[in-house]
Amino acid sequence: MAQPSLTKRSSFSVLTQSSGGIRNSGPASASAVPPSSNTLLGPALSANTAGNATMLLSSTSRRSAYFESHWPLYAVDWSKSVYQRGLGRIAVATCTEDSGNRIQIMQAIPVAEQQQNGQQVPSLELHKVAEAGHSYPCTRLLWDPLSRSMVPGGVERLATAGDFLRIWEYNPETMSLRQRSLLANKTKSDYTAPLTSLDWNSTDNSLVITSSIDTTCTIWDLNTSIAKTQLIAHDKEVFDARFTAGNVDVFASVGADGSVRVFDLRSLEHSTIIYEPVSPPPLLRISTNSRDPNLLATFSVDSNVVHVLDIRSPGSPVVELDAHVANVNAVEWAPQQRNVLATAADDCQVLVWDVTANRSDIGLAYTENSEVNNITWNATGDWIGAVAGRGVQAVRLQ
Repeated sequence: MAQPSLTKRSSFSVLTQSSGGIRNSGPASASAVPPSSNTLLGPALSANTAGNATMLLSSTSRRSAYFESHWPLYAVDWSKSVYQRGLGRIAVATCTEDSGNRIQIMQAIPVAEQQQNGQQVPSLELHKVAEAGHSYPCTRLLWDPLSRSMVPGGVERLATAGDFLRIWEYNPETMSLRQRSLLANKTKSDYTAPLTSLDWNSTDNSLVITSSIDTTCTIWDLNTSIAKTQLIAHDKEVFDARFTAGNVDVFASVGADGSVRVFDLRSLEHSTIIYEPVSPPPLLRISTNSRDPNLLATFSVDSNVVHVLDIRSPGSPVVELDAHVANVNAVEWAPQQRNVLATAADDCQVLVWDVTANRSDIGLAYTENSEVNNITWNATGDWIGAVAGRGVQAVRLQ
């Protein structure tokens, strides 16, 4: 059983299954890899150069570092705890049209796997430890980013966005997940507008921001369970909002009007529009860099391109990443490295990019059996969780 891992770009090849085993079809660029259920780049043995791979994870194999739910999955987050070598827990949420959705929590348990060449490599197993009902689908869920400072075994908090902002508590001793509070995004009317995303402030974990289809962003004070600030952020629906690194006042947002806007809560009279092309399509998600408050990444609806932006150079992207051959679904900066980010798309691929000095390279790649809908990094940045269909696959960087 091969350990799922991201393959190095230096030996980036298309590996396909054939009746005689694995054949190497030769070097190829990432954009040349078609979305195919029998094309898997990541799970081949790690350290093998092109042509020497001997194992490949197939859809019929028992999958290592994998959890499969009974329902389709979307929202996902790896806990920020650095205990157990940063493995901690993964939370996922189901995505069904009815009101019977679920939040499921898996514990990542380190194991050693025997490879065919006799080497043991670090791996993990995902064991479900808790589950709770969540009426409508989660648009985003996040662990408390400051849980890394907690003692082992301490209660961890989890936030989810959907019909409401919900704050949950997970107790690892009793393996129980319970809802602690429910916060409604109401304006002047009694209508509660659905929430499209959330972000937990990494400096002050009493602050959570949510975005909504009613064009607003709301900053919540979890100490009082009330809205600290609510503002009209865009001309149309707001699809995502993230705090910038190391700041409790500055956040960036994207929405259906196709613009990227940066706000400072100390001066709400105006916002800075750092990106708004002519006749822009809606921008779906934005990711802020945890090591550099000036770097952002975003993508638009029905597009294979990710735009990397610098707040100090508004107007146009500093880099555009266009190696995917189908619509991008997720982008996330690495937690420990300023210049590394991961993207996922309908071409079944997760690509890890090295973005430096107005240029970009694909450093690593992993391909799933179906469209990859979402991704998450672990706390130490050496694993990625990829959501595809009903499963979440933990993939080791190497």
